Amino acid sequence: MRSSLARVYSPSDDLHAIEVPADPNGLACDAGDGTLYVADGAGAVLAVERGCSRRVATIATAGCTTNELGGIAVAPGGTLYVARLGHGHAGAILRITRRGAVTELPGLSPDVWRLGVVHDGERALYTTQYDKTAAGPCDGAVIRIDLSTGEVEPVVEGLGKPVGVAKLGATLLVTDARRRAVICAELSHRGARCTEIPLGERPDSIAACGFDSAVLTSYRPDAGVGSVHRLWLDGTIETLVTGPWEPRGVASDGDRAFVSVRRGGRVLVFPL
Repeated sequence: MRSSLARVYSPSDDLHAIEVPADPNGLACDAGDGTLYVADGAGAVLAVERGCSRRVATIATAGCTTNELGGIAVAPGGTLYVARLGHGHAGAILRITRRGAVTELPGLSPDVWRLGVVHDGERALYTTQYDKTAAGPCDGAVIRIDLSTGEVEPVVEGLGKPVGVAKLGATLLVTDARRRAVICAELSHRGARCTEIPLGERPDSIAACGFDSAVLTSYRPDAGVGSVHRLWLDGTIETLVTGPWEPRGVASDGDRAFVSVRRGGRVLVFPL
């Protein structure tokens, strides 16, 4: 793998924002109709269509008072899957139908923190999870959930704090905030072969934006500066945009990137 920081995208009039009545976190873009879905940190799930937002569902807090929802994924047909962080006692993946009915997927431990989630386009979900002790996040993993059978199996283990997950063909890309790296896991019937791509900053969310690349967010808390990068499967990293905001969720329709700003009430949009 080779890693390099390339040109910096200088935003101008091309960069704009979608105002949302929420503290946006997870994002997902429906490739079918272009709808942008937003998971609000406070528990609301919103749909943004033609510049207007509507509430799709509200996820029960389960005793959590802050940072309720993490990532969100949309399946073919419009079913949504949302990760509830859970704070070590209520971690879950919630299914939301097109009519807004909310159910919790069975067979998952509520004792882990859950953040990233992605649908593989067929019948499975991949989601990140980790434990948390006084020393910090630990025992991180990515699990696969077979939506037909309910079978749950770990596919990548030994991570620190896995946050986001994206799937490009037979490859999973996982952002590990504790390692400050992206884990590239090539899946096969023999398991996962993993390679680490150092980022140098704390990565957060990640989303596919083509068959061989993904967009991901990172943050430097000491400087209060957030960045959005594009990562190719050959290890090349290009910094696209930086700014005085803390980016969280990210999504792409292939032509644009959507980036949620923590406590900013907006989703930034810019061309790729």
